[in-house]
Amino acid sequence: MSNNSKCGWLLRCISCGTKWVLEVSFDIRDVKSIYHYCKKCRKNTFHEVLGRAENLNRDVE
Repeated sequence: MSNNSKCGWLLRCISCGTKWVLEVSFDIRDVKSIYHYCKKCRKNTFHEVLGRAENLNRDVE
């Protein structure tokens, strides 16, 4: 496994559609959306929780 591999939750920005991995160890599958900073939009936006992500790059796009 490379240093770029991450485990966490796959999220998608509702505004621009960018997908990325949020590295937290707790279960967020019942959370419908998370308000978080989007690097592409350059502002805080809502992100949809798509599911568990393992061994994916942090920036999925």
